[in-house]
Amino acid sequence: MKPLCRMLAGLGLSMFSAATFAAVQCQPTAAGEVYVSFLTSPGKISPYDGTCWVDGIKITTHDGLKLTANVFLPKITSVGQKFPTIVMVNSWSMPNWEYIGQAQRLAKDGYIVFEYASRGWFNSEGMIGVASPDDIRDTSTMVDWLSSNVPMDGNNLAISGISYGAGISLLALEKEPRFKTAAALSGWSSLVEELYYQDTPDKASTNLLIGVAPLAGRPTDELKQIGKDLLNPDTTQQRAEEIKQWAAVRSPLTYVDAINQRRAPVFMSKNYQDDMFTPNSSLKLFSQLQGPKKLLLNKGWHAVPEIPGALLGADNYIYDQAHRWFDYWLKGKDNGIMNETQIDMEVENKSGRERLSAWPDPKVNQQTFYIEPRGKIRWDWNCFCAKGDVGHLQTGKSSASATDSINNSMDTVANSGIPLIGNLLEGTLGVAPIASMPFVLRDNGVVYNGKALPTELKLRGTPKVQLNVKPTGPQAQVVAYLYDVDVLGMGTLITHGVRSLHWATPGQTIAFPVELDMAAYNVPAGHHLALVVDTQDARYGKASNNWFGVDFMFSGDLVSSLTIPYIY
Repeated sequence: MKPLCRMLAGLGLSMFSAATFAAVQCQPTAAGEVYVSFLTSPGKISPYDGTCWVDGIKITTHDGLKLTANVFLPKITSVGQKFPTIVMVNSWSMPNWEYIGQAQRLAKDGYIVFEYASRGWFNSEGMIGVASPDDIRDTSTMVDWLSSNVPMDGNNLAISGISYGAGISLLALEKEPRFKTAAALSGWSSLVEELYYQDTPDKASTNLLIGVAPLAGRPTDELKQIGKDLLNPDTTQQRAEEIKQWAAVRSPLTYVDAINQRRAPVFMSKNYQDDMFTPNSSLKLFSQLQGPKKLLLNKGWHAVPEIPGALLGADNYIYDQAHRWFDYWLKGKDNGIMNETQIDMEVENKSGRERLSAWPDPKVNQQTFYIEPRGKIRWDWNCFCAKGDVGHLQTGKSSASATDSINNSMDTVANSGIPLIGNLLEGTLGVAPIASMPFVLRDNGVVYNGKALPTELKLRGTPKVQLNVKPTGPQAQVVAYLYDVDVLGMGTLITHGVRSLHWATPGQTIAFPVELDMAAYNVPAGHHLALVVDTQDARYGKASNNWFGVDFMFSGDLVSSLTIPYIY
């Protein structure tokens, strides 16, 4: 397709006063016409930088739906000129102009940037597919349209998005070979884990996502029913497996081999306080990618650190790095990004950024603390002290035979914060949830204290807890919290994890691993770690509407532990 262009005569410059493609028309401002911005003058070539924004585009999908889109064109300086192109996909409940500020910055730098609202959202027709196969097929339709309607360089095409758009971007990279690379920000890698991680639904996130969907889109009855079934503690095992299968189809981790077969470059960014899409599954995907890759780990809640750069085009570290990634892979600029380490991370309770060479990084070590039970309240003549109020974390294995019992009659002071609001406060202001260890109710939770640290502990990675659990009934839940505790017993939450049982055999002891959310946190010297376990958290769906008890079993054969990844 040859663009029809009209040369502007008499200026001695090779620039275009108008560019007309099959469905995109850009015109210069008329005499006396005031150009304020691209928003007030869509379809007009900016007299300041030569870019042009065209809105109101409608594109027909393979099954006849019309999706809305807009496109930013860069300054055109020669006939037949082709430009690297980036497709941007909307977030959940966001329209197709959420990236408009970043799109303008990229267009000024010589990129075509195409944004569209996926099916079911805002003015795009159809029902919300939740990154369905049809959603991914739509990305190919967009590439077809771009090939016929704008001066796209088909050899240098990327796809990018935040949240929902990030998930679709990774899935599209796996399915559509014309995408050379992807930049996925605040997305997911395993929707199975995000919806039902360790057999526990994230009630706060599920209610938020499904609750806002009708405000901006058209959710299917299937999606609404999935939300109800996830939060129903009496959902059958068969139904739970059906939901997992539905989610697996929508999980980039399912198709990682397709990316590896062509070694497609991948840029990812994740935020520590993002309980909606935690970093854990993205780290698993990242570790399995065999091609060029880079991962940013940042303070902040879901998508919040990226929004100023996306919507407003403000200076933004995450988008600055993504821009460098595009420059290297789509323009061939040797800007040094591929000479840098793969992991670029903030630390949650300090300023600045650190780098790791890979994930997992060989300089990240594993420290195992064995859990000594608290047992019953008793007098110990060896220490001439009372025991049974708390258990302990120690470097040697405990040979004690004991049972630590709790029940769900009440919650404890240990918690992950106010759902959603707490994540936002921690991510933006650094205000992490706190709890006083002596106030953890003994019937409803257990505190396992470590010794005071002689030096600073730099936690970098995913802590894991190994327990041996005997539930009193078929349903139970264990929430594990890792705290940084000062000399007064006040704990600052570092991270947490939760695991539920739905179809257990009452009275049968089972191995019970709990993976906590990935964290990067420095525990000061003189403080100590504390592991708190209880049976409920306001963020998560309950495992049971009835009373249940949980026994933590200890013996020489039943060893429980906390494993901490750290660097020197």
